Amino acid sequence: MKRPMERPMERPMERMMNRLFTALVAAAALWTASCSSGGSTITPPPPAGKYSNASLNGTYAFVTSGEAISGTSTISLSRTGSFIANGMGSIQGGVYDVVNGQGTSSTVPITGGTYTVSADGRGALTLNITSNGGPSTINFAIVLTSTGDGLMIDETRNGTQASTGSGNFVLQSSSTFAAGVSGSYIFDFTGLDGNVTTSGGGPFPESLVGQFTASGGMIISGTEDANDDLALNTTGSITGTFTPDATNTAAGRGTAVIEGQSYAYYIVDSTRVRFISTNSTGSGPMLSGDAVSRSGVPPAPSGGFAFIVAGASANGGIIRLCRFSVSGATVNNILMDVNNAGSENEFGSSSLSNASLTYDSTTGRGTLSFQSSAVNVYEFVFYLDSPSSGVIQEVSPNDTTPAFDVADGSLALQSGSPFTSSNITGPYAMNWSGLVNASGLGTDEEDLLSQVTVSSLKLSGTSDYFQFTGVTLNTNVGTAGSINLNGGNGTGDDGKPVNMAINLSGASQINMVVYIVNPQLAFFVSGNNSPTRVVAGILRAQQ
Repeated sequence: MKRPMERPMERPMERMMNRLFTALVAAAALWTASCSSGGSTITPPPPAGKYSNASLNGTYAFVTSGEAISGTSTISLSRTGSFIANGMGSIQGGVYDVVNGQGTSSTVPITGGTYTVSADGRGALTLNITSNGGPSTINFAIVLTSTGDGLMIDETRNGTQASTGSGNFVLQSSSTFAAGVSGSYIFDFTGLDGNVTTSGGGPFPESLVGQFTASGGMIISGTEDANDDLALNTTGSITGTFTPDATNTAAGRGTAVIEGQSYAYYIVDSTRVRFISTNSTGSGPMLSGDAVSRSGVPPAPSGGFAFIVAGASANGGIIRLCRFSVSGATVNNILMDVNNAGSENEFGSSSLSNASLTYDSTTGRGTLSFQSSAVNVYEFVFYLDSPSSGVIQEVSPNDTTPAFDVADGSLALQSGSPFTSSNITGPYAMNWSGLVNASGLGTDEEDLLSQVTVSSLKLSGTSDYFQFTGVTLNTNVGTAGSINLNGGNGTGDDGKPVNMAINLSGASQINMVVYIVNPQLAFFVSGNNSPTRVVAGILRAQQ
């Protein structure tokens, strides 16, 4: 398949606006690292664990976001849908919605498929669909994190299409479908705004976070914060409607209109609904994300929190990993790592000042701000779904010219410290996705999915990774690495960062900075690597 040389309308950093899901039952990364030749040969360990084909059994709601080759162009692409696994290696049907960066969307029936799951939870998933009027398939690598959820990467590469992207899948509960979208939720939708200028610029990165209460198929109250290419807007109230899809009741599918934008939605259970934008006119935004339920408005945050936001800056992709301690109105022990277009910098508490946090106990909306200098001010908006988790959006003022930072992600309470080799241990799924500037080939996406075992803070396992530069798919790659706590307790509240080195067979070492949320979940961001990388990901324990 010939690699396209031109990408109309979309700038590289805008194509890479993906979504990071971390709230308890599912976690997916956005942004990616790349690999270059020069490493030693690593033999994958034999699969070991408790999983099998029977572990994937039921109806699952899935989401991926990445890129696809369409004709002679590369475009952004998001999918959200539902598939039925029979526990014996066959897919019994399903449906998904797909929207691309140029605003075109469609609903695609899944006519069948196959899957395999090895003892270590690694597997392959093939969905049979109709594409361009003929039969086709889309292919995924998967790693189960339990029988109820897992991580996935799109690794479709056949004679009719090629696509990549990272995402996850979650077991649906059909008994909750009849209730529809009802109750109180927080949400985070991210992607591209669909706006194209007369000079051919755009579409531009967009992030929407907020909260709503739904009843009787309508939003009866809510608020929203929008960051559209750094055009910030806080909406005091939002409107919306939800309509079940009578044709796809088994998938929990419906259609929604929120603040004038149309979406398809898939109910996971009473705690989660997945959304993806739809555009009947063939132009509009490419947005996807989850709404997560909450039981009342949580109390103001208290304790040590870690958060990750990822998205686009004026220079390229940007990732911020941060942790802070909060007690009442006092915010301290801040540690932040930033990868801005491949340049990674770390800020400790001694270099960050004027920290403040506000919280509205009626909506669950909060703000966090601090600064590293008079001109470098970092500001964020967050919404909590519980005392220990929420969504967060960057709204920092411009500090470069021209400038825009559009980034969002997840906020989580740290627990279970001190983190040591005794509790950071066992089998984990690892996923990263993002940008790499490969020498001579330009900047493009790579998605990686691994199953690794951690013992004495050493990693050993197997990976698949798809470098969209050259449409190069690498499967069953031996993987090794190590986690270095640098003499600290692993939370970062003592100012001591956690580092991780990843070695893929035949590739140069990739260096990461890790923020541990708890022994079951960690966020990471790439350090300074060559070639330039803008990388973020998660390490999540298998249950």
